[in-house]
Amino acid sequence: MPHDPCFAMLYGDLKTGKTSDALAAFPGAAYVAAPGALASAESLWGIPEPKAHDLGTFKEIREFGEKLPPGTIALVVDDATLIADRTGIYFRDVKHFGGFDLWGAVLNSAIKMRDSLRRRGIHVVMTSHAGGAYVENGIRHRGGPSFQGQARKKLPAAADLLLRAEQRPGDGFGWPIVYRTAPHPDWLQGSRYGTPDLCPMNLGEILRLAGFKIPRLKGLEWQDEVAGKIAVAVGGVLVAGGEGTGEKIKGILAFARDWATKKFSQDQRHVFWALRDGYDRAVLRFAAHSQRNGLWGF
Repeated sequence: MPHDPCFAMLYGDLKTGKTSDALAAFPGAAYVAAPGALASAESLWGIPEPKAHDLGTFKEIREFGEKLPPGTIALVVDDATLIADRTGIYFRDVKHFGGFDLWGAVLNSAIKMRDSLRRRGIHVVMTSHAGGAYVENGIRHRGGPSFQGQARKKLPAAADLLLRAEQRPGDGFGWPIVYRTAPHPDWLQGSRYGTPDLCPMNLGEILRLAGFKIPRLKGLEWQDEVAGKIAVAVGGVLVAGGEGTGEKIKGILAFARDWATKKFSQDQRHVFWALRDGYDRAVLRFAAHSQRNGLWGF
């Protein structure tokens, strides 16, 4: 297991599922969010909507995080674009900072918040809007999370996971949106954990692949058993390859759905969650294995 908690940034277009993914990865986290922003906890995952703490600045979030009870697994900031703007207004109007110094202060405040929480063993997750590539003073800059000034590039650079959500051409099976991690001429993105590019939009399984122990919500521990069995079965099909791979995987998932419904839960939201994790775990393992082998031409 990695020594330090993860600092992850999830960014992309509006309504691509970033918040829902964070909720699935860390249903027991503390959440800094606007009222109503966490509604997908109930509608998609079938769990009580976490309390949303509507805080204004990175300093307020740090002070809030320093009072969290021991055992808090993560703090999720949804979304960090808004918090950065509010922090900038605070430094401008209250501290009378301006220009370069203003956004340097915003950056320092965000990093101070991150470091304080990680010293307490708490993962930090931020969601953000996407800002496209732009030209400034004749220099072209890549797109990334939508921040201003120094924070635009330096805050994403501080992340262990910088995951960009991207729509992919649909084939009627699997996930319609993926996370991008490979070097890109137009976008800032990447992973310190060797996360495969074009990976499932599943932060929990991405962190498990990296070696982190990500706990299940109390009462839903059975999801790990279901996901583990699915990952082994689907992984075998992926390795074998050949004709009919998709149909075989669909058969595995249908069998697992019926078995999990009968043995563990009648709530199909909980069952779907476990199926999603098992399928994504298999895909991530297969992709990571292929990526390692590809480095050496195997």
